[in-house]
Amino acid sequence: MDKKELRKAKKTGVLSYIEWGEKQKTKGGRGHKKEGIPFPEVPSVQGRTFWYGIGERKPGHFVVNRFISERFYFPANKSQSLIGDIAFEGVFRNKKDAFINSALLNSSITFLGVELLGRLNLGEGLLTFYGPDINSLLVPNVEKIATKQKEKILKAFNTLFTRPIKPIFEEVKMKDRQALDSAVLEALRLDPKKYLKPLYDGLTEMVRERIDLAKSRKKIKQAKTQKDIENLKEQIIEEIIPDGVKKFPEEFIDSKHLKDSKEISVTGETLKLGSYFIGQQEVISDSGFKYDASSFDEAKYIVYAQKPDSFVIKIPKKTPVLINAINDYEKYLKDLKAKLFEAFFNRTLDHKQADTFVQQVFEELGLPEV
Repeated sequence: MDKKELRKAKKTGVLSYIEWGEKQKTKGGRGHKKEGIPFPEVPSVQGRTFWYGIGERKPGHFVVNRFISERFYFPANKSQSLIGDIAFEGVFRNKKDAFINSALLNSSITFLGVELLGRLNLGEGLLTFYGPDINSLLVPNVEKIATKQKEKILKAFNTLFTRPIKPIFEEVKMKDRQALDSAVLEALRLDPKKYLKPLYDGLTEMVRERIDLAKSRKKIKQAKTQKDIENLKEQIIEEIIPDGVKKFPEEFIDSKHLKDSKEISVTGETLKLGSYFIGQQEVISDSGFKYDASSFDEAKYIVYAQKPDSFVIKIPKKTPVLINAINDYEKYLKDLKAKLFEAFFNRTLDHKQADTFVQQVFEELGLPEV
């Protein structure tokens, strides 16, 4: 239906949605114009009579999930919904047998076929199931099943049909699941007492191996990635600061000013700025240490000057000397951060990742944030 017909039919909601879509553009990026492409000009809709139309479609009898993890199910499409995107819809040749065919599709025997035919080509052990996989799936022939057996299958499926499906490891413990699978096995002239447990053991073991293998590969990949990151950080540290970082305050203040200084005792642990109150700035630690500095600059000096397992800090008595040392140190840190960022960005071409690596290097070297 074109826009004139929609307007004439007073389909104002649909019409406004279409007109909104005509003003939208895709995100720019690889293979696209920088500013993006208007929705009506996207290649995937170019061949349609109306860019927004999906054509004449009839809803299928059942739904096929394209991505499968630990839950298996083929929902019966009783509501006659149209399906798209990450799921497919299927149609049974004989409409009157649609519901019992759905029951057969949802037996664990069919799920075993899905596990065997699906493609393990995504992360997290996710199985993809579509196209030729669906066409190759074997399902019991409903025409070969006796009427009484059909009734038994339908009775079991009616119970299962009304509840959410659980991961296969839990699903095989459910009574209604066992009842359906037993009825399907009997219809195939297989004794459930003999074949149900091996069916469940085989199916759950295959799923477990698929998931565990993906987790194992992920761990190996993460370990390799972490090793590569550590190697990269070591290379850049060696490149940018081959002689190590400058020490504060020794390399930012004349030694004569340190001789003429006051000394304060500290705990040898990490110090940080606390509260400011009436001209005094607290320097504190997580264990309860507290020192009231005479100014914010003196407090910053103390935080910058702390060293692991050092219990005394020398503070210059002359305020200008102290402030100059702080300013020079902060400039040094900012310049160092800029050099590190540039080096990481040149290797990764990723602003966010480069910034993260710089922060990690600063933390590892015990440098303060500026």
